[in-house]
Amino acid sequence: MTNDDIVKAIAENEQRSKSNSHRINNLEQNARLLNKMVTALEVLASQQKSVAEQVDKIDGKVTRLEQSPMKKVSTVIGYILAALCSAGVGLLFGGFQP
Repeated sequence: MTNDDIVKAIAENEQRSKSNSHRINNLEQNARLLNKMVTALEVLASQQKSVAEQVDKIDGKVTRLEQSPMKKVSTVIGYILAALCSAGVGLLFGGFQP
């Protein structure tokens, strides 16, 4: 190997080294950005879980609130029907006397 070959090989090696350094710097920057994105995603996932839990609690409360008036209406209707039936049976067996 001659001096010219050695100089040429060293020059090529230095060029590759610079290129690799540039590529490594880009990869490091991408890794930092990826790390930030993963951290942000973890925070979002945690917040989503919290929101989902709150929605479930609210859904349960709304369901109970929706059912509560219907129970009251059903109870009142039941009392009215029982009173009407009692009056009808009383008239049937007791006879109507004005």
